[in-house]
Amino acid sequence: ISAFPSSFKAENYVMDLYNKYNFDNTFYTILGLNYINDQSEFATTKDFTIIDPYANVVYVSPFGLNVNTGIRLNNHSEYGTNFIYNINPSFTYKMEGSYIKLMGSYATSYITPSLTQLFGDFGPNPNLEPEDNRTIELGLEYYISNKLRVSTLHFNRKEENFVFFDNAAFRYMNAPNTIDAKGLEVELDWFPRDDLRFGANYTFTERKGDNAIRIPKHKLNASLIYTISTKTSASLNYALTGERSDTDFNTFAAVGLPSYSIMDIYFDHEVLPEKLKLFLYVNNIFNESYTEIFGFTTKGRNIRIGMNLKL
Repeated sequence: ISAFPSSFKAENYVMDLYNKYNFDNTFYTILGLNYINDQSEFATTKDFTIIDPYANVVYVSPFGLNVNTGIRLNNHSEYGTNFIYNINPSFTYKMEGSYIKLMGSYATSYITPSLTQLFGDFGPNPNLEPEDNRTIELGLEYYISNKLRVSTLHFNRKEENFVFFDNAAFRYMNAPNTIDAKGLEVELDWFPRDDLRFGANYTFTERKGDNAIRIPKHKLNASLIYTISTKTSASLNYALTGERSDTDFNTFAAVGLPSYSIMDIYFDHEVLPEKLKLFLYVNNIFNESYTEIFGFTTKGRNIRIGMNLKL
């Protein structure tokens, strides 16, 4: 119920029945059946039913090879039967106190439109086609016991028949073009000393085929955590969000959003062991002015002082 004014009523029923069977320490399976029924009241009551039998097989070898693969048969009352699958292999080479892991995945997905998109009160389109997606990932991880962990992952995703709302036609439509998203993720955990930890992650994303609103090409997060004593710790956090586009929903024109960076600091001190902790949190230390979503304001410097009490 909203002040638009409008109200919506819907019901959703979900059942999942599955069995996990361990053949031995290296091999097990999961077999299941998923049932979904969605109903919603529009001008008339509409519903659809999805019945998905699925199977998942996991193999954990004694020499470092792991394979996780799954299949699912999607039976949709509006769209018939469709088959999806995924395979996720990895190989770990162990050394004394460290390891190198190579990992990858190939996955397909099948996303059917919602009842609102098919039959709703605002721009429904009963002729919508489901989305078809496939994702490929390939990654590498290096670990040194209690000192360093570095991982990198390349991803490539292709989306077809993407469902979007066409403002000119005022209805949901399937995108005629293919959307390609690819990029790289890098993570770092470093412990230069027992009382000091540095963590960071970086994501590069390149998306073609749509206007990719609010998806930056570059995004970085970093944190430095220092354990001052057994009772006191401090952390410094930094976040960078690169340039990206948004939409002015008054004119439906594309708008560029500039990059911005935010820095936070946090202190806590334990007064009573496992009972009472005092904290100080300063968000946006330098009072950075920035925009996350076009047309909406964001907080400037914000200071919180408080306590956590466990009874």
